[in-house]
Amino acid sequence: MTFSYSLFLALLLLFLGLCFWAGWRVGERTDFLSPTPDRPNSTVTLFIVVFGTIAGHLLGTGFFAAQAAWCRATSVCFDPGFDPNIYRALARGGAGARDASDLALEMWLFAMLLIGAATGSIAHWLVQREAVSGKTDAIAFGWLNPAVQAVKKGDSFVVAYVLTKTSHECFTIAYEGTVQQLALDEEQSIRFVVLNDVDRFLVKISENGLERVDAPSTPITQLQITAVEIANVALEVVRAPDMDVAAIEAEDAGS
Repeated sequence: MTFSYSLFLALLLLFLGLCFWAGWRVGERTDFLSPTPDRPNSTVTLFIVVFGTIAGHLLGTGFFAAQAAWCRATSVCFDPGFDPNIYRALARGGAGARDASDLALEMWLFAMLLIGAATGSIAHWLVQREAVSGKTDAIAFGWLNPAVQAVKKGDSFVVAYVLTKTSHECFTIAYEGTVQQLALDEEQSIRFVVLNDVDRFLVKISENGLERVDAPSTPITQLQITAVEIANVALEVVRAPDMDVAAIEAEDAGS
């Protein structure tokens, strides 16, 4: 691919949309669950990037318009020796960029970087508003959204019962523990699960059905189980006792 001014201009203009997308994705993430990765050729992702590009450039042009109005209305301005508005510089094309000073190029790119940071921050803030997340979480988290919403409230936690593929004769190894983190793949299947305070037990498969066989063992502090080892997972949302919730809130307020 040959690098040209047109390619540079396209990447520079698209930069704000990618910043918006990055801020949106980071804002969607929770301590409990990572959102599903974007599907290839996803129209939702394309919409977020295009919307972020337009919103970011509206923010940038609005800032330079406000700056120009301020300079006309007051005397609290100074002349840097070049036009600080990067959009007018881009409109002049490659010829205008070749005649610009090194300082002008530095300041134009720095201005675009600041606009990109502001655009990403706005996306991060926006996706965490309940009015927005209440509609987008169902898309991001799929079938796990009810559990995510329960954990977000701060008064519930999730217990997982993981049946593994490791078995011998009629016994299969299984684990029970509090979910610290889950990750989903593109098909919204569990990619891995991290459990805390894990108990091991056996599941016996017989003619009478399934039977849980508990054996004396030391609880595992933390355990990660990947999709390769998972045969099935059952999740249970448990509401914490009010006393525990109040104690945690008091501890957070004190810190």
